[in-house]
Amino acid sequence: MTTEVKKLKTDAYHCNECVIVPAIDIYEDANEFVLTADMPGVAREDLEITMKDNTLTVDGKVSPAYLSAEDLKYREYTLYNFHRVFQVDDAVNAGGITAKLDNGVLVITLPKSEKAKPRKIEITVEK
Repeated sequence: MTTEVKKLKTDAYHCNECVIVPAIDIYEDANEFVLTADMPGVAREDLEITMKDNTLTVDGKVSPAYLSAEDLKYREYTLYNFHRVFQVDDAVNAGGITAKLDNGVLVITLPKSEKAKPRKIEITVEK
């Protein structure tokens, strides 16, 4: 599911501000790029996607749905927030980016700018 746990403030995984760097699949067709990522436990209101200076940033907060830490007797699974950053170029129409979250799967669609789309070159025949 994930490629790594990124440590923000400490050098151990037992920290308050660790994040998961989610694995993301990227697809491309003639009109757009599509990024998909599994982000279990992230609600729509806890997801923030921003585009600034050709940098696409994805942040997702996970809210634990189980008992408080004082009631916890044993833990093997720790919830971490998600964080991922992408550098994009002018091939992306930043104003047309859309995102959808469905059952923990995030799909971000980045439409290509007109100059990045392939175009067919007309061939003329001289008589």
